[in-house]
Amino acid sequence: MMVEIAASPDRVFSFMTNPEHVKQWQPDVVESIPLTKGGVQRGTRWRVTVEEFGRRFDVETSVVDLVLNTRLVFETSAPTADVQVDYRFFEHGPNTRVELATTVKPRGFMRVFFPFVKGMIRRKVASRLDLLREVIEATG
Repeated sequence: MMVEIAASPDRVFSFMTNPEHVKQWQPDVVESIPLTKGGVQRGTRWRVTVEEFGRRFDVETSVVDLVLNTRLVFETSAPTADVQVDYRFFEHGPNTRVELATTVKPRGFMRVFFPFVKGMIRRKVASRLDLLREVIEATG
């Protein structure tokens, strides 16, 4: 998946790694509590409360790789799956192309349903990229 944002890689990366902005482009996030100190860096962890489909649950998210303005990789352990989200940032003229690769490893009963919900998950991820673009471009 990919989105092009009318902003520099520095601005996009800075926005995405600022915990105060998470709810603006991840509306399912109810609360995000840091479990480590020192800002966003490799090894940073949060407990995140998520609400989706009328259900609220906690997940633990951690940064597994971070290269300033170039790459940001999160891993999340949720009740139904382990997810790795890999963002790559590319300068594209005055804009930034953000490419996203997601790896989902379903657990428990989700293994049975995963083939049926994969498309829905893909649409949700794409909508979050679009929301990220909209929010960053609106804040000029």
